[in-house]
Amino acid sequence: MAEGGRIKGLGTAPQPESAAQAASDFVPLQLPAAMFTGPGLLALADLLPVMTAYIDRDRRYRFINKPLAEWLEQPRKSLIGRTMREVIGAKAYDERKPMLDAALKGERVFFASTFDHPTRGLVAAQSDYVPWLDPATGKVDGVVIVVTDISEQRATEQALRESEARFRRIADSAPAMMWVTRLDRKRDFVNDAYAEFVGLPREDARIYDWRSAIHPDDAERVVAESVAGEATLKPFTLEARYRRHDGEYRWLRSVSQPRFGVDEELVGFIGVATDITLAKEAELDLRRQVEQHSRELLTAQEQLRQSQKMEALGQLTGGIAHDFNNLLTVVVGGLDIIAKRAEDEKLKRYADNALAAAERGARLTGQLLAFSRVQRLEVRPTHVAPLIQNMRPLLRNVLGPGIEKRFDLDEEMVPVMADPTQLEVAVLNLAINARDAMPDGGVLSFATQIVRVTDDAELEDGKYVALTISDTGSGMTEEIASRAFEPFFTTKEVGKGTGLGLSQAFGFAKQSDGDIAVASEPGQGATFTIYLPQAAVPADAVEAAATGTEPAARGRGYRVLVVEDNDDVGQFSTELLEDLGYTVRRVASADAALAILAEDEFSADLVFSDVIMPGMNGVELAGIVRERYPGLPVVLTSGYSNVLAENAHRGFELIQKPYSVELLSRSLRKAISEARR
Repeated sequence: MAEGGRIKGLGTAPQPESAAQAASDFVPLQLPAAMFTGPGLLALADLLPVMTAYIDRDRRYRFINKPLAEWLEQPRKSLIGRTMREVIGAKAYDERKPMLDAALKGERVFFASTFDHPTRGLVAAQSDYVPWLDPATGKVDGVVIVVTDISEQRATEQALRESEARFRRIADSAPAMMWVTRLDRKRDFVNDAYAEFVGLPREDARIYDWRSAIHPDDAERVVAESVAGEATLKPFTLEARYRRHDGEYRWLRSVSQPRFGVDEELVGFIGVATDITLAKEAELDLRRQVEQHSRELLTAQEQLRQSQKMEALGQLTGGIAHDFNNLLTVVVGGLDIIAKRAEDEKLKRYADNALAAAERGARLTGQLLAFSRVQRLEVRPTHVAPLIQNMRPLLRNVLGPGIEKRFDLDEEMVPVMADPTQLEVAVLNLAINARDAMPDGGVLSFATQIVRVTDDAELEDGKYVALTISDTGSGMTEEIASRAFEPFFTTKEVGKGTGLGLSQAFGFAKQSDGDIAVASEPGQGATFTIYLPQAAVPADAVEAAATGTEPAARGRGYRVLVVEDNDDVGQFSTELLEDLGYTVRRVASADAALAILAEDEFSADLVFSDVIMPGMNGVELAGIVRERYPGLPVVLTSGYSNVLAENAHRGFELIQKPYSVELLSRSLRKAISEARR
């Protein structure tokens, strides 16, 4: 048990000569075995920095020094007189028996092994079995065992091997040139990129004299800087021209880093080189490029101005949509009540028509919010074909009479999981991009089909609806097509486009767990395909559940604390709730609401709060109510909110403005019912 549990093979002893030399030159020790019982030797052995023991021919321990007993975590007295088999176990003994037999025959044996230590787990050890001759008989009287714990050394060596293996795997696939150099400047390793640069197989490239490839004008400087850099024992950088295998000189920037061995001694350097020829040529030819760079700067400044305009316009439209939704809340709610209570059919028809117009206004605010990019995605099962069919009037106005529109849409196709408003914006952006590519007119085609995707890096395996939008315009080069979805990238003249349309379509597809692809050639038009995942349930079922005709439930006297800073919306909400049978108390701020609850936490059965308000917003108010009054439900409402756009309403019930009487009633009763469970 002292030397190890499982034999891993013969190793080398710590002595300078090899194990074979030690065995051939070895002369067995010839001292009486009785000396091991002497107190002087025992005291001396306890001071040794190694673990040692003596085993007689009966394979019993007659001597064990203190370091070995402590390593075994057993009292020394309990080990003396016991056989090796008893101490280390049958399995470990059987593994070591051949080495012990050889030592008892007069051979010195070195070997390394691992040992299942009772508390430290698997440890590594190196053992030296030394025969001991009885001077009276000249026969082997026993074996002196010397054990060294090499676990830390093995762990360090293993970590070093793994580190070098990882480096080689990374280096083999790296586009930059990489190498490993010894102290004698010879290279142990070069990667494929290095071999490709010098035009030799890797083994030949490894022994290639890199100094012969340095440009004559750079050679003296590079050698001097290399020697100075290596002397610092820190990473250092060199820039110089080197001859490639085809004879062309290329500028390379190399970074070298010292490489240290197990004992922290310097063993060589690791180097990485990248081709900086283009950068160097630009640097050396800077004066000639000033005009071009100035034009690029002006273009970048114009793009920045356009970006700032878009950001300001987005904030403006978002704010308008928020205020408009507050107005629509009153309009839609009022018309909804009038339409339901009107006895005169003509008046009812007028109210229904006005309500439909108000609802179209609500959809318009949704598109404004989508444009301002602060609308959270409302992903739901959506039919693609009807959505595009409904866009025909808009597409006709946007595209103009010079572009023929063709539709090959499967009306029976299963729905996709997507935000319909964002899908409309994406289709519109792609249509506008196609229009600009066909200034003299052309054909724009819309088609849908089901595709099954497997082993695609961008998409999960499964079925997708592919919406294809193709034009007969000017097309794109491969380089332009590869950058088509980059924000602010555009080939249009300054002031003709911001480069955000295609990036919106790309972002929408990715957010919808889908993808978008483009295929184009110069003069052959372009085809954009949006892949959207199929919905698991029919869209009609989801829409029916979301917009069901369940009548508004009575409030039954439940007390509602309304928090709304807009007087018109607050007055309307109060009257509407009172009409539904609720007892309502309204305040204009979150602080006022908290003051009421602090005075009497049982004064309300539900808090109904707007999100965007001066001071504390509705989400923050809801969080405080949840913490202080856990049983009090909160329902939030908003027409626009950055907080909600980031899906941070923290699980509270949310009603989007404008809302119907049924939706308001259903949401409040749901929140109250869940709180009383």
